[in-house]
Amino acid sequence: MKKKGLLVLMLCVITLLCFGCGKSLESYVEENMAEITKTFYFGENETFYATLSSGQREKEYLLNGVADDVTNFALLSVTFFEETNLQAIKVFVTIGEDKKEVELEYSPLANAFLADLEKFVDEKPEIKISYNNKTIELQNFSSKFVIDWQKALEISVKELKTEIEKEKKYANLNAECYLKVLDKKANKFEDFFWCFTILNVKNESYSVVISTTDGSVLAKTK
Repeated sequence: MKKKGLLVLMLCVITLLCFGCGKSLESYVEENMAEITKTFYFGENETFYATLSSGQREKEYLLNGVADDVTNFALLSVTFFEETNLQAIKVFVTIGEDKKEVELEYSPLANAFLADLEKFVDEKPEIKISYNNKTIELQNFSSKFVIDWQKALEISVKELKTEIEKEKKYANLNAECYLKVLDKKANKFEDFFWCFTILNVKNESYSVVISTTDGSVLAKTK
């Protein structure tokens, strides 16, 4: 009986080991995305600028190296060119035919006012943000990216192949991954870029910055 039990255990271990053998690195990453931006909007006037990043991210947003259940998100960010002491603002957000008032809270880390609209915004609707009788229309920049989110993910996996391989364990990845668009205004860039990051359970992170125009790797941290 003991030998039979040991044999069953060995078969289970072999099954687990083989289960992940046929999976590509990209599959490991896709199954462990804690946040992925698929659409990105931007607009500005003389007073403020706004961005809207939308896709899927963790329901409970924790930087712990573990990717949990995800949900749709649409992160609205408003940044004033002049300093302000406000801790929250209210803006009118119009997405297609839907218009509503939204309260945004100030984030010292982002130096911007943020709110999650808790939905996925695709590449079709017109988006307008109104504050203090000033309105800006957000342009869909992600539709103009030569390198879309899928291609950016593919390039990122190739660039961080060694780092991702180290985090593989059986059929899982001991890390969580993020794909975001870097805000050109906040980072003082002339353009927008993709940023992919892998964060393991030891709080070690690896990132790569990719051009949205030609897919070239502009920066890589280890």
